[in-house]
Amino acid sequence: MSITNAVYSSVTLLQQGVIGVIGDISSSWTSLSALMTSTLEIPQCSFTANAIGFSDKTQYKYFFRTIPTQVIIADVMLAFAANQGWNKLGVLYTDDPLGQQFYQRALIQASTMDLHILQSQALSTSGFQEDVDNALKNITMGGARIIMVAATVKPQSQIMLQAARLGLINKDYVWLMMGDATDEIQTQVDLYNENRTHLNQIDYSTSYQGLFLFDQWLSLDGYPPFEAFLDQWASLDPQALAYSCMMIMAEGFRKLIIDSENRTSKLSKLSTGNLGSEMLPSAFNVGYVGPEGAMTFDSNGDLTTG
Repeated sequence: MSITNAVYSSVTLLQQGVIGVIGDISSSWTSLSALMTSTLEIPQCSFTANAIGFSDKTQYKYFFRTIPTQVIIADVMLAFAANQGWNKLGVLYTDDPLGQQFYQRALIQASTMDLHILQSQALSTSGFQEDVDNALKNITMGGARIIMVAATVKPQSQIMLQAARLGLINKDYVWLMMGDATDEIQTQVDLYNENRTHLNQIDYSTSYQGLFLFDQWLSLDGYPPFEAFLDQWASLDPQALAYSCMMIMAEGFRKLIIDSENRTSKLSKLSTGNLGSEMLPSAFNVGYVGPEGAMTFDSNGDLTTG
């Protein structure tokens, strides 16, 4: 389906007077429909869109989701560090919603795992290059040798280029990175090497050791257990993907009506989409139990447990 078709489908659906929306299949397509549903004050639940941008309630006020955001990678990094016996870490993050939420998540989770965040550094999105050098020096001078990096691919590649220039990628340091930035790092290194003599160049193939990449892969094509899982999954009702969203939304509607002093009036307003702010994500904290426990949402509509 093209973007144009996705927009057309969303508009057609909303014109039918729906009181809730489940979907879409990807973050990019979901962003289009979620902007429309939030403008119309219609709750929308996604089971696939994990982009951090959906946490922005100035744009996606009525959107919530049953899939963890990219910030959940902090939990995996910390669990990996704990398993390796590394109990002192640093966090280097961009001063944007992704970085800020990652850092806060890391602080909270580290305290529950007897891990210590020795040093943290936020990187401004403006004046980035100069900021990187200072941040790298500060975080390493503060004693951090196991460093978590929370940023999108391009900023991460710039951070790792500067780290190599400063001699910070060696056996004394471990870098825990969000997502697979290898291609972009190599591109940055190639650009850096273009106007430099051989002695001053960075050898990408040998320089970048001690990097661990953590990503949310939804596809493990070629891995036999995953292929077997796909075969079983394909035999299921395709609507099962949206089951958790459907149940949470239904329970949220039910609770609003049951708790109302005038149920008839409330039901009438629900059926005509006139409940407004009563349909914000907080309305769907109904204690629904998913595969991993009760599903709880924060003020941004992001899944915190379950």
